[in-house]
Amino acid sequence: MKTSRLFLLCLALPLASQFCAAQDAVGCKDSPLLPRFPGSVISECHEKAFDGYDFTLTVNKQNVTKRIEGTFLQIDYNWPRATATKTQVVHLLNSALHKAGYTFDYDSGDYGDFTVHSGKTWIMVEISGGGGYKQTIVVDKQLPQSISAKPASDATAGAGAQTATASTSNPKDAKGCKDSTLICRYPDSIIASCIDKAFDGYDFTVTVDKQQKTKRIEGIMHQNEYNWPRDIASKTQVVHNLNNAFKAAGYTFDYDSGEYGDFTVHMGKTWIMEEVSGGGGYKQTIVVEKGMTQVVVANAAALSGGLTGNGHVVVNGILFDTGKAEVKPESAPALQEVAKMLKANPRLKVYVVGHTDNVGPLAANMDLSKRRAGAVVQELTTRYAVPAAQLDPYGDGPYAPIASNDAEDGRALNRRVELVKQ
Repeated sequence: MKTSRLFLLCLALPLASQFCAAQDAVGCKDSPLLPRFPGSVISECHEKAFDGYDFTLTVNKQNVTKRIEGTFLQIDYNWPRATATKTQVVHLLNSALHKAGYTFDYDSGDYGDFTVHSGKTWIMVEISGGGGYKQTIVVDKQLPQSISAKPASDATAGAGAQTATASTSNPKDAKGCKDSTLICRYPDSIIASCIDKAFDGYDFTVTVDKQQKTKRIEGIMHQNEYNWPRDIASKTQVVHNLNNAFKAAGYTFDYDSGEYGDFTVHMGKTWIMEEVSGGGGYKQTIVVEKGMTQVVVANAAALSGGLTGNGHVVVNGILFDTGKAEVKPESAPALQEVAKMLKANPRLKVYVVGHTDNVGPLAANMDLSKRRAGAVVQELTTRYAVPAAQLDPYGDGPYAPIASNDAEDGRALNRRVELVKQ
């Protein structure tokens, strides 16, 4: 059947092979399924082992699009405006496909666009009045899956996120950059740059109540920027390979933009976002959620000196989980020093002031800062026997930053508890 259709097409366009291929764009040639309109020249072409195209169809008298993915060929022609009309081009190509027995799924008539298919082969022809027409052919087939992902565990993901998989390294990779063991790179990609941090944060895109939002995740961070091989792969291939790998490994999808190429997944405390561009690059960000390790803890003498000299002092080492007001057990050393200082100065009265960064609604930050200050006072009075008369909680939210909120380092400094002398 395929042979007879090709024969009919050749009969319909008998002069197609007579025109000088030297004028065609380098490396471009006609498809054997549909030769060119006589006298046309190929201006450009795109051929991929796997890509997709949105074909126009008519369904229930409405024009809709149907995404077909598989072997992809697209050829742009310039037809001879000096000797032919758009009507001639439209009718000749349309008639050729009719005679070859293709099923017409859409036909705009003299406007010049039509979609046909036979079996798994889909063809769309789009003819303009300006002297050009585009021919897109996709043979429907499944994506060849060439990468895989591994499940993340809270116990091992932190190390895994920063450990290389030697088998997927590339000598052209940026110095010191390695793949994560959780997800290998798209084949033949090169790492252009990377970031590894013991503690940092990233704004992951998530979908909440059908709305696109961002969720700040902080912890161990690993980020690679890859250049994928545009000459042998399509964006569709890269996006689907990465997406399918995470689905097969059992990750939860928190956001998926589809063909646009961005998606967020997580498993346990491990969060991964892939951002694939059409320009040949993709960014992979992995954050294993954990609290920041506090390496500086307040001491009684420094607290007393700060209050005497400045009237206020930051208490390092009082810790909370993101968005929560419960004081974490790791805060005990800092609270002990505050209690020691207050008990040594029984006449000293202080405001315990909670501060936040500027991320999120103002009202929520004000409430959070007040609840955190109250939680600190509760700990000091009940666990460390500090007289309640010496303490007064107050929430200042984002109103008194000590660093810029434009960067995470500054926001981390702004999320603090201070003592202010009354």
